[in-house]
Amino acid sequence: MLNARPVQGLFRRLRWAADGILIAILLLTPWVRIGGEPLVLLDVPGRKFHVFGLVIFPQELYFLWLIVAGLALALFFFTALAGRLWCGWACPQTVLTDVYAAVARRLQGWSRAGPPAHVATWRKLATHAVWLVFSLVLGFHLVAYFVSPYTLLPALRAGAVSPTVAGFWIAASVLAYLDFVVVRQTFCKFLCPYARFQSVLFDRDTLVVGYDRLRGEPRGRRLQRGGAAAAGGDCVDCGLCVAVCPSEIDIRDGLQLECIACTQCIDACNGVMERLGRAPNLIGYRSLVGLERIRRVRLVRPRVAIYAALLAGVLATFTALLAERVPLAIEVSHNQRALTGSTADGRFTNAFTLHIQNRDRVARVLRVRIEAPEGFELLAGVNPITVPALATVEARVFVLAGHEALEEELEHRGGRFRFVVEEVSDPSRSATTTTTFLPPLQGLVGASGRGPGDV
Repeated sequence: MLNARPVQGLFRRLRWAADGILIAILLLTPWVRIGGEPLVLLDVPGRKFHVFGLVIFPQELYFLWLIVAGLALALFFFTALAGRLWCGWACPQTVLTDVYAAVARRLQGWSRAGPPAHVATWRKLATHAVWLVFSLVLGFHLVAYFVSPYTLLPALRAGAVSPTVAGFWIAASVLAYLDFVVVRQTFCKFLCPYARFQSVLFDRDTLVVGYDRLRGEPRGRRLQRGGAAAAGGDCVDCGLCVAVCPSEIDIRDGLQLECIACTQCIDACNGVMERLGRAPNLIGYRSLVGLERIRRVRLVRPRVAIYAALLAGVLATFTALLAERVPLAIEVSHNQRALTGSTADGRFTNAFTLHIQNRDRVARVLRVRIEAPEGFELLAGVNPITVPALATVEARVFVLAGHEALEEELEHRGGRFRFVVEEVSDPSRSATTTTTFLPPLQGLVGASGRGPGDV
């Protein structure tokens, strides 16, 4: 008899190891901090997105788009190589469904073929109680990606959770319970969009879960005739591969979009092959060219190279933008309460509100200045300005301009000038923005007989 024990149950053990790692990542990520800041936190009210040490502000959402594009291209790349690797090994739908099913197997005695015919009522109640608790835990951690758990947990203990947060927690918990208890793999079969376009990413060299028809057919028991075994394939048509399939398909019918590559059929078939003393992997990971014995699998091929090139391009773009990122930003708006004015010495004034943003994890001392023609002057109550880490500070300033300087500026550049905010200790670290000086209409007419509309 062949020793197939290392093969039997191999994928099941690997899948449980992967499930444990992914569940740990899902539940621990909101609690991890780097330098006092969360590893991942989508702070929508604060308009800050913490992603693996990078704090992204609304003006930098292109970083998020690049991250999403990179993840999508990585999915395409690995799908072209190894089929639905994501679906069977990393998708939260599959991972969490496995965990919920494990609870049922432990409490109700589910087998790989499904639930038993009769289950005690207390076991059913205990199973649903555990499912409900786990759903509440999942809902809590889903909300924790948007509200820090270090804030959420004390508020929960004190009964001071806001109605909005409580509503999202309850909704997430209910959806988790319905999804992983009721819907389960039905989502993969009918609702998941990835299952619909995966065939576009496949080719004949893509590794998929497949049945070796040349070896297995004709299926059925081998009967003894005259002391010799009758001709037949290795498949004994036991049906165990169909019984353990969460999508309820027969892998022997060929590749189907409902297959999530969970490999349960491989483990089940290898167990049968071991008991019969036959070679393992009648069902296994292989390509269509391998199943048909056409040629060896080619890992490097056009579509794989294209996906790899696009992924490398996104990574290079992300790295370049990150290297050039200046952790300072400034936005300016005219102060509507004191838009324009004039001084006793005949100069014109504009009032501005500056929004100075420090995107770094340390406080910065910043100086504000203007780049404008001679005759323009900046007046600020506080300058330099200390801006705390990951914060935005508002500053109200005035810009003064003499009549001649302003008229010349309006003539040539339409009154445009620049605000510059720079770090006191390192002026090369700076940010700029351009705005327009608006002159009082009567002031220009009285002095020169010409208004802004005449410029």
